[in-house]
Amino acid sequence: MTRNTILAAFLILSSILFQNCGNKSEQTPQQSTEAQLEISAPKTDTIATEKVEEKNSPYTITVETIDSTAYHSAKGKNNDKENNLVKITDFKEAKKLLKGIVDFNENDKDNIQAVTAIHFRNGKKIGNSNDFDFYYFVAYYPEEDILLCEGGHTTDVSFNLTNGKETEETGNPDVIRFSPQNKVRLNGHFGGQECYSYFIEKKINNEYTKIIQLDEEFEKLTKIWLCTIGNSFWADEETLYLTETDGYAANDVNLKYFKIKIIQ
Repeated sequence: MTRNTILAAFLILSSILFQNCGNKSEQTPQQSTEAQLEISAPKTDTIATEKVEEKNSPYTITVETIDSTAYHSAKGKNNDKENNLVKITDFKEAKKLLKGIVDFNENDKDNIQAVTAIHFRNGKKIGNSNDFDFYYFVAYYPEEDILLCEGGHTTDVSFNLTNGKETEETGNPDVIRFSPQNKVRLNGHFGGQECYSYFIEKKINNEYTKIIQLDEEFEKLTKIWLCTIGNSFWADEETLYLTETDGYAANDVNLKYFKIKIIQ
């Protein structure tokens, strides 16, 4: 092999090695960038997302303190729409209507009205395996398909048998006050600790959905704990009048009067 041949082979080999090194140096920054993107990509947090959506609800309220004259004047101009929901309190009748949906404690004569399991119409199921977890039948509201029970300390416990929603979103139908056109309504439930929890629902897609946790928003705006609502009525689909009442006073003495406006 001549000297020129050896020199030519050396140059070709050097050229190949140089190209390979160049390709590696070009690939390295790209791989590093991709790794950084993967590390910095935010993870989806379902719980956080739900909380943000709740905080960013399009519905808010304003609260105006009024006197008794203004309250009764507004009430006189509006028909107080009573709650005429059908309420079945007869256990035997309710049991027949709820056959296959609600299981009761058949094996214990002393606790026969205790709920042991619920097979919701949407496929959801809950059951009690502990005797101390039993909820006791109070009433069934067929129009709303709501089962109302009593828990410990006379707590309201309720279930919407159609969609599987429970107390915080179902409330106690006895508390419900409808607006004139039934587009919104006041609802609430007793928590067993002196006070009620109140919320406002709006009819969306033919189903009432909670849009405002009234007691919490009320307290934020007024610094008053909305413990017990005495009387209430809707003037229209956005305006609710109510009295804040001392439940321990004789004849439920009305203490304060309020006008609440729903803002969207």
